[in-house]
Amino acid sequence: SEMCISDRYQRRVRGFGVKLVTMADNKKPAPAPEVNLNDTFKKEANDPSMQAYLRSLGIDPNYVPPKDDPRRVVISELSIVFKEHSKPTVLKFETEDDVKNAKKHPLVIKEGCNYKMKVSFRVQHNVVLGLQIKNSIYSKIGVKLASDIEMLGTYPPKTEFQSIEIPKNDWNEAPSGMLSRGEYKGKMAFTDDDDKCHLEFEYIMKIAKEFE
Repeated sequence: SEMCISDRYQRRVRGFGVKLVTMADNKKPAPAPEVNLNDTFKKEANDPSMQAYLRSLGIDPNYVPPKDDPRRVVISELSIVFKEHSKPTVLKFETEDDVKNAKKHPLVIKEGCNYKMKVSFRVQHNVVLGLQIKNSIYSKIGVKLASDIEMLGTYPPKTEFQSIEIPKNDWNEAPSGMLSRGEYKGKMAFTDDDDKCHLEFEYIMKIAKEFE
């Protein structure tokens, strides 16, 4: 959706890494500059309306970024949750080995069931514009069967993790039948509008007769 805002606010808000869309915007904006959010809040301390506007974007003036972790987006886990089954199937990404070994732990989905994906993540240091998931599914012999991009949105940095379910208000239906059962290879990447890749991994999705 388009957001109209005064030139004065527009110049000042761009420093927070917030992408503004106006009627004159026809090109992809340049990447936002790296800024210290706390310092910028202090500069705007005498402008209550600007402070209120930034808080409405979810930017916390008391946020303190980690000193030992330079990552912008931290994805802690990806899980498949089911409508008819209480136990999700989960991939955790707490270590580099977890990422490398993700394809050794199949995401088992019962044929014909209703399921959705759930992602837990945290944004650090600065606002992330246009966080998205690029996902591709391949057959056993490497033929690409499907490819899609899921837009998650723009997020300010926070100290706590948050979760998103995809789809948000609906369920996916798993394929069923003998020809659909088996293992499928997948590749997933979390990227943003600045073309930065925050996590990329290979995985296995298994369509089975029963839940595990």
